[in-house]
Amino acid sequence: MTPLQKLHGRIAACMDCPLGQPESETFHRVPGEGPEDARVMIVGEAPGAEEERTGRPFVGRSGNLLTEILTAAGLKREEIFITSVCKCRPPQNRTPKRAEMAACLPWLTAQIDVIRPEVVLTVGNVGTQTLLNTKTGINALRGRFHQFTLGERTMTLRPLFHPAYLLRNPRRVPGSPWEMMLNDLIEVRQLLEKP
Repeated sequence: MTPLQKLHGRIAACMDCPLGQPESETFHRVPGEGPEDARVMIVGEAPGAEEERTGRPFVGRSGNLLTEILTAAGLKREEIFITSVCKCRPPQNRTPKRAEMAACLPWLTAQIDVIRPEVVLTVGNVGTQTLLNTKTGINALRGRFHQFTLGERTMTLRPLFHPAYLLRNPRRVPGSPWEMMLNDLIEVRQLLEKP
């Protein structure tokens, strides 16, 4: 068993906050998926209903769109580790509470310590604000690289729009959220391609 598999086994047994209390037969914690040596990690907010049902991150409409835009930017989803700040779905898909995020942050820190990604991509406000320790919104933060420290590591972070935002704003024209996120991801790919 790899270190990441052991970690995910511990996450699967977590009861550190009310979100970890199973409410249905379809309840799954969603620790994340992807290679243990991924150069890129995507961090979302929390699982939704489809993610909880399947135990996989970013599936359903948002996940399909995420895969599509990654591909358009020349990145492969299967080479990226995808997770979220919270590993369990908040009721009615509400935004996780501070205490819930605080309970899960050590799990995310441990995942980052095991995977050691070169770049962390945060989608939406929750992941971005949590890792950058800011209240500034995604519109002001996206479009550039940031440095952040988690545990004992300082890393590069690139904030992105959440795919759900792109679903609500589907136009794919210059200046659109789709185009801005695509350009962000192309810059990430270019950073990874530098010798």
